[in-house]
Amino acid sequence: MRRSIRGFTLIEIMIVIAIIGIIITIAAPSYTEYLKKGRRAEVASLLNEQAQTLERFYTRNNVYTGVTGLSTGNDFYTITPTIADQTYLLTATRKAGTTMAGDKCGDFTLTNTGVRSMINATAGLATKDCWGR
Repeated sequence: MRRSIRGFTLIEIMIVIAIIGIIITIAAPSYTEYLKKGRRAEVASLLNEQAQTLERFYTRNNVYTGVTGLSTGNDFYTITPTIADQTYLLTATRKAGTTMAGDKCGDFTLTNTGVRSMINATAGLATKDCWGR
C-alpha cells in the first residue's frame, strides 16, 4: 500500500522562511528611509507655516516679537523660535529616542531671509536633499 503524503516538509518551510527573511532584510532599510523622508517633509512644512505666521505678524506690526500661536513641533522634532524685533531663526531639533534621532539630515533651521540649512547633518548632503527643494 502506498500512502500519499500531503503537506509541506520541514525543509520546504525553512526555505520559505529564509526567503522571507532575506526580503525583509533588503526591504526594511528602504521602508525606514521612506518614512524618514516623509517626516522630514512634515517638519519642513511646519517650519514654513511658522515662517508665514511670523511674516503675517511682521506685516501688521513691523516687528516679529510678540507673535503667538507658533507650533512647538511634532512627535519627532521640537521647534524652537529665536525671535528679535527684525529677525527670527526657527530651529527644528530631532527628539531623542525617536526614529529621527539619528537621521542623516540632522536638525533644520529657517531664517527670516528664507535661508534653509541643516545642523549636524551628514557631510556631503545638499540642502535640497533634506528640504525637498
